[in-house]
Amino acid sequence: MRKKSKYDIIKNYNFKQIAILFILVIFAISFVSVLARYVVKKINNFYTYSQEFYFDSDKLKEDNPVYQLENWPGVDPYTITINMNSYGNNLLKTSYDIEYEISYVCSNNAICQISKQDNKGVISANTNTDFFNVIITPNTALKPGDIVSTTITATTKEPYKKTLEARFYLIVGEDDFSYEITDHEGSQYLEISITNTLSYYKVKDAFDNYNVDDRINVDTYLSLSDANKQKCYSTIVNIAFNTDNVLLDMTNSNYLNADNITNLVKNNYNYITGIEFRMEPLSSAVVRFYKVDVTKDYSYPNTSGQAPIVTVTN
Repeated sequence: MRKKSKYDIIKNYNFKQIAILFILVIFAISFVSVLARYVVKKINNFYTYSQEFYFDSDKLKEDNPVYQLENWPGVDPYTITINMNSYGNNLLKTSYDIEYEISYVCSNNAICQISKQDNKGVISANTNTDFFNVIITPNTALKPGDIVSTTITATTKEPYKKTLEARFYLIVGEDDFSYEITDHEGSQYLEISITNTLSYYKVKDAFDNYNVDDRINVDTYLSLSDANKQKCYSTIVNIAFNTDNVLLDMTNSNYLNADNITNLVKNNYNYITGIEFRMEPLSSAVVRFYKVDVTKDYSYPNTSGQAPIVTVTN
């Protein structure tokens, strides 16, 4: 009896079976490759951590996360603050300075600038923290739906090499209002930055020849009497929050000038849980809240999909 050759064995499989086998082999090779890179990275991190080497950030990561901000006005410069650190926790900290270099790739419809001289930073051993700003400025007229993107990279080479990176997308929205929450772990407070990009007023209560929801330009508004000005608004912002998480800074001018304040009595104490205030056209406002748990990071937008800790509507 003739011994089967490898060619005879192959003939026993049809084309579909061979294709499936080929795909499985490719998948297995890809899986092993990804697993190998993951294991190497984990081993490298374990070794560098054992040498008191920590190089991390609140936004830049090794897995290159993506951040997206929608309804960006697309007119004024936008600033991204990147916080850097050289600690694992309160007990594990790097005992020497870490120098790092910053690079970026910016889409051709904007100009990006770094706040650090020569695009270099140092995480001091005294504080184990540092930060830099990336300022993104449109260099052309943008319309709703346009996207400005930038990839930011921070790299250290001494005593070990490590690269952190993230990509940011700014999506231009219709004239309206937008907001973001700036925060990081360890901060005692967070700040909500609100931007109103509407360039006109709307009538809230009818007067003279104006009906509700009629639009009034700024020049016309300025010519109105004080009484009629009170019947107009550009946008009315409503902020609601849970006092178990955050407490409003009551020195804020938007609170002091609020049109409406919501209160809640709890344990015989009166707590503020919401405010409503007006914003002028093409203006911005900052509202500060003190955090109950300073270990939390309530930044918004974020990559985790976490809903904003403070609700902002108009």
